[in-house]
Amino acid sequence: MSSAVSTRELTTTELTEALRAFLGRNLPPGAEPEIEALYRAGTGSSRENWPFDATWLESGERSTHRLLMRRDPQSAVVDTARSAEFHLLEALEATSIPAPRVRWLDDEGVDLARPTMIGDRYDGSAHRGVLRDKNPLRLSSEQRLALAHDMCDVLGRLHSVDIDALGLRDILDVPDCSPAEHELERWIGELTGNELEPQPGLRLCAEWLRDNIPASPDRLVLVHGDFRPANVLVDDGKFGVLLDWELARLGDPLDDLGWYTTPLYRGEHFVPGQWTQEDFLARYAAATGRDVAPEALTFWQVLSTFRLAVIALNGVRNFCELGSDRPSAPVDSLIAKVVDQVLAAEKG
Repeated sequence: MSSAVSTRELTTTELTEALRAFLGRNLPPGAEPEIEALYRAGTGSSRENWPFDATWLESGERSTHRLLMRRDPQSAVVDTARSAEFHLLEALEATSIPAPRVRWLDDEGVDLARPTMIGDRYDGSAHRGVLRDKNPLRLSSEQRLALAHDMCDVLGRLHSVDIDALGLRDILDVPDCSPAEHELERWIGELTGNELEPQPGLRLCAEWLRDNIPASPDRLVLVHGDFRPANVLVDDGKFGVLLDWELARLGDPLDDLGWYTTPLYRGEHFVPGQWTQEDFLARYAAATGRDVAPEALTFWQVLSTFRLAVIALNGVRNFCELGSDRPSAPVDSLIAKVVDQVLAAEKG
């Protein structure tokens, strides 16, 4: 699942110089770019995030731009095409979807040692617990409920974009079978590639999923792939920008809905006593005109937890075989949770 990357780690000084030279080749002649305050933020498992400020000459005056470099790590837990993500975000600039603006792409890592894209950097903070009682971003109860509503509304708008008008079939892969079957077989393949020892619990779940593949949707939609509060920049208490598009794909809208409502995340994605899963699904259905079949939603919820368990296994493999310094998620507990979901579905 890991992309080919440079075998030597660049120092921050070397990366700063490489970035300055890269911008110099991509800006108009005479821009004379300078890079300031480049640093690595966090330890993303599928992308490294490097905020920085860049200044360059425009119309005879120097202007400052707040930018973000998203770069492949040494060993990633998901394998995605930088060019697909980049061109998708370019296409979304013509829509009302609050996606980040991208500017430049080094798809093969020729200039920046790893596959990299650079886009604008935005105000705000993202936190997975923003809707929880702990309230890490200190929102009022009204702001939390409004943010929860906006999460639902943005997802409805995302699933309503015209993928043909935006040319997304030329950017993202089109499933050659039902989206459910396509995603399931993809992750079964990832399980096979990442097992360091047999995983009978996950194999049992995979067979249940195969036996319960839902009907295909009436049309393909743009699926974000990781739609949740943790990937929303909240600015001044409001929904700002939807981040982390590296898992975006064409598929079934229930893919995102299953991910958002899977029991593992339920405590983070709803507001007890004010905003339940039922409220979310009712608002989504009213906005999109799309009914949500309970059995199909259950399939996608189970597949979502199955996918998380396989990603955790990939983290273990990377740690054991590739020397990753990123700790893995607790695999055994994830496997137990997906097995419990299957058993609950069997009981009805």
